[in-house]
Amino acid sequence: MKNFLIATSLILLIIMTPFSTVESSPKYVQISNQKQTDSDKIVVYEFFWYGCPHCYNLEPTMDKIEANLKKDTILVKIPVALRDTWENHAKAFYTLQQMKLDDDLHEKIFNEIHINSERLDTRDSLAQFVSNEGFDGNKFKKIFDSFGTEIRLKKASRLARQYQITSVPTLVINGKYRTSGSHVSSYDELVDVVNLLIEKERLN
Repeated sequence: MKNFLIATSLILLIIMTPFSTVESSPKYVQISNQKQTDSDKIVVYEFFWYGCPHCYNLEPTMDKIEANLKKDTILVKIPVALRDTWENHAKAFYTLQQMKLDDDLHEKIFNEIHINSERLDTRDSLAQFVSNEGFDGNKFKKIFDSFGTEIRLKKASRLARQYQITSVPTLVINGKYRTSGSHVSSYDELVDVVNLLIEKERLN
């Protein structure tokens, strides 16, 4: 009887442990005591890569987060190049931003890559895509290769190092807290965690 009780206890322990671990796992990591200094507002940084399917799937959630931000909070998208092969996509985002086309084409680039299976990983293919959408592809090429784009790319890489970004998508709230899909069980929970961290910063 004693052996039976011990065996039963061990089985229950094995069954319950994964659930206990998930339940008690942190929803975010505090990476600094110092807030970001780029803005007087609370900043939610979204580190992403156009080629990342998880980043693509997260976009509707990021739209939801951004739509519900108060005036003291902003969302800043950071196209990080964790590998050399990601660099052209990062440059594409900053090129579109300088052309004031990011609102028009940001989501369309995601769709072109993940729905239409077009890699868009070269300057020329990206410029052709911009032209196909009715905008100036030659201007895109010039800005893509410009010093201004290079400076923005270097700043994005610096922020990625500063906030210890090793995968995407990753969110950093005001330079102090880092979270991602790996910390939560659903996109709705991610929204709740981001809102919680924004409120923590608001109270500070």
